[in-house]
Amino acid sequence: HTDETLDPEKSSLGDLAERVVASGFPHRVTASHCVSLSMQSPREQDRIAALVAAANISVVALPSSNLFLQGRDHPQATPRGITAVHALRRAGVNVAAGWDNLQDPFNPMGRGDCFETAGLMVMAGHLLPEEALHSITNATRVAAGLNEAGPWEGAAADLLLVRAHTVREAIAVAPADRVTIRDGVPIALS
Repeated sequence: HTDETLDPEKSSLGDLAERVVASGFPHRVTASHCVSLSMQSPREQDRIAALVAAANISVVALPSSNLFLQGRDHPQATPRGITAVHALRRAGVNVAAGWDNLQDPFNPMGRGDCFETAGLMVMAGHLLPEEALHSITNATRVAAGLNEAGPWEGAAADLLLVRAHTVREAIAVAPADRVTIRDGVPIALS
C-alpha cells in the first residue's frame, strides 16, 4: 500500500523508488494504490514515473476500492482516485490492475471478476480495452515474476477462454461460461 490518498503532499512513491535503486534491493517490488500520484502536476507525475521505472517497480491500480474510498472530500470536480496510469505507462512502468477489497466496509461492491476490473480501467483509467486486458493478465504476471501467458508460441499456456468476438466484448459482457486452462490443461469449466 503506497500513497492511498488524494493528498498531493503525501507522496512516498518516488522515495520508495529512490531507496530501491540506492540500496540495490535485489527482489521484485510492487506498489499498490499510488493514488496521490494522480494529484501531482503532469511534470511531477513524469518525474516520479521515471524514478519508478528506473527502480523496476510494478504498480497495481485498484480501481474498485479507490473509486469508492477516494474523493469524498472533493464535492466539486471529484477526482477519480486512480493512479496516474498513463504517466506510469509512458515511463515504461509495468501497470497492473486488481482488487484489494471485495464486499467489505472498504468496498461494498464487486464480484472479484477480473473483467470487472478491466472495465473500470477502461472507464475510469481511460485505457483502451486491449490495454485494460493487459493490466489484468500479463501485467499481473510480470509483477508476480511469472512469464507471459497467451495463445502464442513460447508463452505459458495459462488461459481463460470466453465466448466473445473481441476483447471489448469480453470485458463488457464478462461471459459466465468460461474454460480455465493451466499449463495447457483445462482445469475448470463454468
